[in-house]
Amino acid sequence: MKKYCSIFVIVFYMLTVGGCASLADARAAKGTGPFKVYQHDIDIVWAAIVNIINESDLDLITENKSKGEILAQRSMTVFSYGENVAIYIEIITDKESTRVEINSKKALATNITAKSWDSYIFQELDNKL
Repeated sequence: MKKYCSIFVIVFYMLTVGGCASLADARAAKGTGPFKVYQHDIDIVWAAIVNIINESDLDLITENKSKGEILAQRSMTVFSYGENVAIYIEIITDKESTRVEINSKKALATNITAKSWDSYIFQELDNKL
């Protein structure tokens, strides 16, 4: 019986804690997320993204324009253990275009009800621009 309890504890740990992601994980995924290029100045795109985050269920954690990085997250809800979002914004060489990459990570990998923030933010950005 003790053996089965130990196995249960290990499996439970792997399902709940082992698949956790943080803002650091979303940041570490830079260069791997979906991206779009917008034919707008970086200041316009930046302001639109901050506005989208402020109007959503996400909390704006930090924005660092010199690094081209915006971090946001949603805390735990009835339907989700939360999500972590890292957004990277950079000027394309012609200075009239701006590249936006969004890395959205579920706080718990097995959470099937977590929102896909990259799709949501891109859709809202398309509507605003």
